Amino acid sequence: MQVRTPLLALLLALAACSGADDRGATSATAASPGPDAIILRVPAAGGAARAYLYPRLDSVIWRTRAALPAHIQPLAFNIDAGTLALADSAGVAWRLTLGSGQLERAFPRPLGELASLDGTGIFGTHEDSVYRLTASDATPWQVRSDAMPSQLQPLRDGGVLIVAQRIGETRLSRYRPPAAAAVDTAVFTGTERLISAAGGDRYYLSDGPDRLRSVRARDLEPLGTIAIGDSIVATASSPSGDRVYVLGLDDDEARVQVINKYTDEVIAKIEVPANASALRMDPLGRYLLVRHGPSADSVLVVGIATDEILGRFASPWRGDLPMVFPDGRLATLRGNDVVVLSAGEFRPQDVIAGGAADIWTAVQWNGFRRRAGDPPPRATAALADTTRSARPADSLARAARVSAESASRRGDTLTSRRDTATRRVSRADSVRRAALAARADSQGKGSRPAPEPATAVPAPAAAPQTPGERGGYLVQFAALKAEQPARQLANAIRANGERARVVATSTNGIPLYRVILGPFRSRADAERAGQAAGRDYWVFEGGTN
Repeated sequence: MQVRTPLLALLLALAACSGADDRGATSATAASPGPDAIILRVPAAGGAARAYLYPRLDSVIWRTRAALPAHIQPLAFNIDAGTLALADSAGVAWRLTLGSGQLERAFPRPLGELASLDGTGIFGTHEDSVYRLTASDATPWQVRSDAMPSQLQPLRDGGVLIVAQRIGETRLSRYRPPAAAAVDTAVFTGTERLISAAGGDRYYLSDGPDRLRSVRARDLEPLGTIAIGDSIVATASSPSGDRVYVLGLDDDEARVQVINKYTDEVIAKIEVPANASALRMDPLGRYLLVRHGPSADSVLVVGIATDEILGRFASPWRGDLPMVFPDGRLATLRGNDVVVLSAGEFRPQDVIAGGAADIWTAVQWNGFRRRAGDPPPRATAALADTTRSARPADSLARAARVSAESASRRGDTLTSRRDTATRRVSRADSVRRAALAARADSQGKGSRPAPEPATAVPAPAAAPQTPGERGGYLVQFAALKAEQPARQLANAIRANGERARVVATSTNGIPLYRVILGPFRSRADAERAGQAAGRDYWVFEGGTN
C-alpha cells in the first residue's frame, strides 16, 4: 500500500489576506512533536488544491491560487522538502511544493510507468529508455535497454529496479544513479511481473498464473518458487514488506493468502467472496481492504494483526478512495459525497457533501504549523470550505440517513471475533492515549502556555500516533537465518560514522539475525541514515521490531 502550468502562489486563510504567513495559520501553541496529518483535495476536473488539518475536514487551511491539471494521480510526498510528486492523465510529471504553492513541470514530454518513492526523484519510461527526474539535475539521468521496460520500482537508496520484457524472457535490473551501468541483472524465461519489492531483502515476481518467484534483493539471485494454487488476481504488501497478500481465484472460490517474507511460506488463508477483484493496504498496516461485489461496490476490512474479516461496507472503488485515515477511520464514497466511517465499527460518522468530486490524498507534514518568531497570521478565521454544506444539521441528517441505509442493507453482522479484536484495539489505544496525555501534562507543569493569538486557526487535535513513542525508528538492511553472514554484512555497513549491528530475533520459531542501525528519534533521521548507507533498507517504528 504506498502523489504529482504556470507558477502557483499561496492563498492563506482569507482570500483578501494575500500578505498572510505562507506556511498557513495553524496555532502557535500546537506542540505535537510529530508531523501533522494533512488531507489534500484537488478537483478531479482540475482546480485549486486545498489542504485540511485532519481531523478538521470542514476548514481549509491552505489553497493554491491557480488550477492543477485534471485527473492528477499522487505519486509520493517528501516530508523534508514538502514536495508532492504528481502525474496527470496525459503522463506528464509535476511537483507541487506545499507552503509556497509552486507547481513545476518535471519533464517537457509525457512519460510512461511514472513512479516515485520519496516525492523528489521521479522515474518514468519513454520507448526503450528509463529516466530519473530530480529538481537538482540539469540533465535527467537516462539509461537505454535492448528490452522494453514494463515496470519501475524506486528503491530507498535512490536506485531503481527495472523490469523489462524481451521475446521469451524477462530481465530484472537494478541501477543506482548517477551510474549508467546496472549494479545487478537477472534474466528469467517467460513473462514475469514484479508484485512486491517493499521488503528490502526479497523481491517477488509472478511466475505463471499460480506461482510466485522469490528473488534475493542484494544480488537478484532466485531463491525458489511459492505455490499459490490460485489464479493470481491482485497483490499487496504490508508497509514493512514482511507480509505479502495475494488475492487468487480457484474455480468458484477466492481467498487472500498471506506469505511470510522470511520463510517464503503461506502462513494464512482468508476466504473472501468469489467476485473479489482488488486489494488496498492501510498505509500504517492495520487493515487490508478487499474490493468485491457484482458491481465492485462492496469492501471487506481484514485485520492485519489477526488475518480475520473485521467488517464490510458499501463504496465504489477509485484510485484514491476508500482511504484509511491516520486514526483508523475510513473515507468512503456514496454518490456525490464522501462518508467517513468510524474505526473498528465502520459506521457512518460524518458526510463531506460533494467530496466525491475531489481526488484525495493524505500526507504527514508540519510545514503549515507556525513557529516561534513567525509573524501572526492576518486571517481572522479558517477559510470556509464552500464545497461542504454550511448547515451542520444537514450533515448530521445525511449521516443519520446513510447510517440507516447501511443498517437496513447490511445483513452482514460483525462476528464475535471481530468484536473481540476491536475491543482489544480500543483498550490498547485508550491506554496509550492516557499515557501520552499524562506525560504531556507532567511536562507542562510549572509553566504557563503562551496565549493563543485570537487570529489563529484552532490547534490540531492530539495526533493519533506520536513518532518515536515506542523506542524510535530503526533502519533494517536484512534478516538472515545465519549469524555469521549477518555479522559480515553489518561490518560492511556504515552511515554517518555509525556501524550497523546484529539483533537476534525469531519469527514463527525460526531464528533470524537482523542487520540494523538506530534507533533514531524521527523517521526522517532514519531515512537519511539508510540512504547514506547506500544499500536497500526499510524503516521500522518502535523497539527492535
